[in-house]
Amino acid sequence: MHKFWIFSLIVLVAILLGLLLFVFKKNKLINKLNAIFAMNTVIVLLIMNIGMIDGRMDMYSDIALSYSILGFVTSVILAKFIGGKRR
Repeated sequence: MHKFWIFSLIVLVAILLGLLLFVFKKNKLINKLNAIFAMNTVIVLLIMNIGMIDGRMDMYSDIALSYSILGFVTSVILAKFIGGKRR
């Protein structure tokens, strides 16, 4: 079972690198933001995966939860900023 988590860690890192390349290659801001938000989800999965490998899921789940809340707040703020102010 340990090999499964190592393999999934490698796959998630490959997905993260692909998303990072996507951020640098695209020109539109909305495409870059969508890739960054997808990277946020992949990073949370990476943190949980490392917790499974390390055997201390309680600590890593707290870190992943904090990171996901921070990513959600960031996405709401950026959506409000891009959407503009309505009067």
